[in-house]
Amino acid sequence: MAVFYDTRRLEPLEYDHFWLSDTPYVIGSNTWGGAVVRMVTWVRFQDRATDRQFYALNTHLDHISQYARERAAGLINVRLAGLNPALPRIVTGDFNVAAHGNPVYDTLLNGGSLTDAWDTADRRSKLYATFHGYKPLVPDGDRIDWILTSPGVRTRYAAIDTYSSGGQFPSDHLPVHAVLEL
Repeated sequence: MAVFYDTRRLEPLEYDHFWLSDTPYVIGSNTWGGAVVRMVTWVRFQDRATDRQFYALNTHLDHISQYARERAAGLINVRLAGLNPALPRIVTGDFNVAAHGNPVYDTLLNGGSLTDAWDTADRRSKLYATFHGYKPLVPDGDRIDWILTSPGVRTRYAAIDTYSSGGQFPSDHLPVHAVLEL
């Protein structure tokens, strides 16, 4: 799970990966019946502009198995608890379930001490379903791609990007982005 960042501003201090399974440090492991192997990449960054540190985690949960997604959410919470609690956390990913009303979402927010940047944003773009599968966009649809943050991280603006060129989207998902203040 790639974590892209501005090398002029951010310096990675440490990083690691873990697989979403009962054996998270066995590369390529998949023990919960997921359709494909899934994982998390995390990085502890130093922001050169502010001298602040924070964690960024990126994941992609299984697209078929709700059981695998629920187990993954629990494991992510366990791993978050093992990080320095004084540092802000940002968790991003394709969670393959709608925000709100799903045990995966509830587990990450309630058990992981996270908030949904979309819900807490000072301002938001128009809401669209973030998975469109190269079909017409769905206004007010489900967000299955989320940005979650630890309490205390302020979300100035959250947006769902509907960019296309000549009717062609760069992905079957709409990118979600946010302007955060740590």
